[in-house]
Amino acid sequence: MEIDIAKELVPDGVAVRVLVRLSGREANRLFLSGDTLVELPLDGAVDDPGASCPSPIPRSTIFLSELAGLADGFTRVFADDASADRFATVVHAGLHAAMEAQ
Repeated sequence: MEIDIAKELVPDGVAVRVLVRLSGREANRLFLSGDTLVELPLDGAVDDPGASCPSPIPRSTIFLSELAGLADGFTRVFADDASADRFATVVHAGLHAAMEAQ
């Protein structure tokens, strides 16, 4: 599994982009053993004014297969760097745990 978690300063705070790529073997293993939910913490998150379709209820989880299928990854904006770092840490740990469970 290839994991790329990148932070970027944006006008409204700090954006964190999570991009996941699975090999064919990993995708097959995930399909056969059942998909896993990955936590997407909301602490310190702000509304993303650039979102094409803002959601009235922000997502707190995402299926690993769905995250791997997002060509541009998943992005969440945070008010401060500390919140962005916590998000990145929790998501990274959740992704590794999800693949170890397979």
